[in-house]
Amino acid sequence: MVAALAGVRGAIAESATALDRKPEARKIWEVSVETAQTLGADNSSDNYFSTQFVSLAVEPFRPLVLGPVRLRGQLINSFVASAILEGPDQYFLGWAPQIRVIAPLADTRWSLYGTFGAGMGTAQANQNATDDGGLGQDFNFLLMANAGLRYAITESWSVWAGGMWLHLSSAGQSEPQKQNIGADSFGAVIGTGWAF
Repeated sequence: MVAALAGVRGAIAESATALDRKPEARKIWEVSVETAQTLGADNSSDNYFSTQFVSLAVEPFRPLVLGPVRLRGQLINSFVASAILEGPDQYFLGWAPQIRVIAPLADTRWSLYGTFGAGMGTAQANQNATDDGGLGQDFNFLLMANAGLRYAITESWSVWAGGMWLHLSSAGQSEPQKQNIGADSFGAVIGTGWAF
């Protein structure tokens, strides 16, 4: 009987201690840098893009738990700067909001991630010819998607690598003066982020 009472007292004390503990602070912000190297496909100039991203992400909601799957979502604002090589255009500067979904793999430091974004900006385009395989005009739109693996080095610091698709186009705004060729490219992306 005494042992049973001692066990109950211990359980009550443990529950009270657990209630007194403050919940662990959730890191909802992340600043990151990424570099993507992509090769043109399905466009006449076969451009090569070296694209850099500087981003600030926020994780506004708590993770979504679906059985064993735990999904995190980030809303991202990215400044995009791309050197366009092997083509008539020289660079692209722009802004791209993105959405990233992160799915941790069990109880490891590894996660799968997927990102989709759209943005707009300005690109230096060659306006001298009517059909030169370029972007068509200075103002263009950007679509992109990437997916890959992410690794948490520490609680705050993560690195990731994956594949990326980029699409630059004037969405037909340059026509009929200049053909809207558009530029699709595929390649690899690596990045690192610091959460706080």
